[in-house]
Amino acid sequence: MDGGGSNAQECEYPRVFTWELIQYCRLHHLPPRLFQDLVALLPSVPRYVRVRSGFPLQDGGPAGPISKVIDRICEGVAVDLGVSRSKVNVVSWLPIPYCVSVPRGASIVRSKLHRSGAISAMDAASMAAVVALRPRRGEIVWDVCCSPGMKLSFMADAVGTKGLAVGTDISVDRLFVARSVLKRHGIHNACILVADGKLFQAKAAAEAVGAEVGTLVKYGHNGLSAREERRLRQCRKRWHSGDLVRGSERADVAPVYITEAVRERLAGFYGEADGCCRFDRVLVDAECSHDGSLAHLFLNDDDKWPFSDGYESTTGQKGIDNAHRMHRLNLSLHDTITDGNEKGALTRLQQLQLELLVNGYTQLKPGGTLVYCTCSFTFEQNEFIVSEMLRAVNGTAESREKQGGEAVLCHPFEYEHEAGQTAELSEEVRLADAQAAQLRQELEKAGDPYGVVTVGAHGGETFMGVRFWPHALKTSFQFVSKIWKKPLETSTG
Repeated sequence: MDGGGSNAQECEYPRVFTWELIQYCRLHHLPPRLFQDLVALLPSVPRYVRVRSGFPLQDGGPAGPISKVIDRICEGVAVDLGVSRSKVNVVSWLPIPYCVSVPRGASIVRSKLHRSGAISAMDAASMAAVVALRPRRGEIVWDVCCSPGMKLSFMADAVGTKGLAVGTDISVDRLFVARSVLKRHGIHNACILVADGKLFQAKAAAEAVGAEVGTLVKYGHNGLSAREERRLRQCRKRWHSGDLVRGSERADVAPVYITEAVRERLAGFYGEADGCCRFDRVLVDAECSHDGSLAHLFLNDDDKWPFSDGYESTTGQKGIDNAHRMHRLNLSLHDTITDGNEKGALTRLQQLQLELLVNGYTQLKPGGTLVYCTCSFTFEQNEFIVSEMLRAVNGTAESREKQGGEAVLCHPFEYEHEAGQTAELSEEVRLADAQAAQLRQELEKAGDPYGVVTVGAHGGETFMGVRFWPHALKTSFQFVSKIWKKPLETSTG
């Protein structure tokens, strides 16, 4: 069958969808109405800006009441982007005033505030994933799949100068993008490493960057020694040759960006007991099919180029088509023709997601918190993966003992399990009780409007996280799940 579609049912999907994409949607119970609604909704969905704590208030005077701060920030963003002040608004369900909405057509990346690092283009639902994780001052956190670096930068801001944010990815080229984000934002408490998130351990990272600590080795502008630069070039060469790919069983770690202070702190893991070499918090923003991302899916011929978390077309040319996106985004039916949750079979993409999630949890300290998120609509990449992970790590007393805790599913925007924590909480990730309640209510009210979860669960447990449906909160889609590693000594079961 050709790529154009040939019957009425196929034509119910947007006509720019290829036959393969339609088959993918059917397989994963994504009905035509979902995409028809997105086409109608898209013009009213704004873009979002993360306002960083160092945002320059226009008159340089004292901040004053929060209402004044909000007005000055919104005015500053409006002036810088060249849009009406009335079109720039603070997002009420995220920490105020650190997220504002701007018109869809606003050019963010060309603005002075963006170039200076004071603001960052980032979807509100993506910010919500970090708010759910809620890193605290002084903590050591890991972003498992950190490219393009927006969430890693947010996490680094949240843990502050006494904290440490570690970002990993398998693609050197994507890490170069993340590196440029950290440098533009002036982030000095984070490092970026080439590493396979399925195999990565903090101890291995400490060994990789700690070998030259205390020596007379000179470091370049990205914080790398000459030896590390050579190693990075070798990693990039292997990546482009296909020798270093997702699924390769390599535990290599190579730095891409690291400051001397971070190097010394990370090297402090070296030689410590294994239990001390784990992270306070872990974010698994897993590689997925991106079928729920407004940045990655063309819905009609009017889309000259999609939204993007930090990127805009500067050529004026029409973007790549859905057929090419399918190839890039692991949507090939050759790999997904069988239901991932049928008879225990996992697609390669699901296997990757599960292994990333399990290792992320393994590298988490007892008492620590993990957030898993994707921008896929599918049940198979979200609730199913979380349930499989819980089964894997909680299945036996031996597995719980090995992990040092019991995996407990939490509502992403409830924080009762942190009641005993005393570390300072950054205002950038602090939700007021009323805000958290509002957000939980909005997410619950949105429900499962297209039956994706209900059908996928086959009558089983459906709550494994929350879904940011675009129609509910005017954002791109995001699935967010939160898991607490409850220390064994406090377990009651």
